[in-house]
Amino acid sequence: MIVKLKLNVEKVKKHNERVKECREENPDIAHYFKEIEKLEDKFIPYVQISKALDWDKYTLIEADYRLSWDFDGVYVCELNSNNSIEQLTDYKEAENFDSPIYYYSYGVCDNASQVLDYYDSLYKKYNNYMKDKKFVILLHPIFKEDQPEMGGWRWHKWGQYIGKYEPKYEYLYDEKGIDYVYCFTILEIEECQ
Repeated sequence: MIVKLKLNVEKVKKHNERVKECREENPDIAHYFKEIEKLEDKFIPYVQISKALDWDKYTLIEADYRLSWDFDGVYVCELNSNNSIEQLTDYKEAENFDSPIYYYSYGVCDNASQVLDYYDSLYKKYNNYMKDKKFVILLHPIFKEDQPEMGGWRWHKWGQYIGKYEPKYEYLYDEKGIDYVYCFTILEIEECQ
């Protein structure tokens, strides 16, 4: 089951106190330490960001085809934000390396609808395992315009691509007809004890 995250007020208070300490200890890099006031400061609901950005300037490979409430529990965030879930909410990442979906739980997509379809296919195949588990879906956008001419984001480093585009080059920078992708994680979580 995909669940929605909710901030734990006490954990957020401790986080923000530590941020203030870090800013005082390291004034040269104080701008890296960010306080959290609301969930969207770290985990932006997919529906919210999909409405906020100027998507018209980007080539659309495939539009989302799911209804807005289908995206509950789907968040756009920085890479490695899974590490912040336990620090800020009543959940933590489940450390279950024996999970039958462990090696299938990440990849690259064009939109959240594709990830939800992929989640549904995993659920059908691994129902006995997944039926009593909780998950969130984390997406991190990679924009072609942010890529350097040499090096940068490569397709094969981020798991299976489940989108509609047919990559022709190793680097996103060199591709024609695609402006962004999402790296996704289907993250198994459990309640903190």
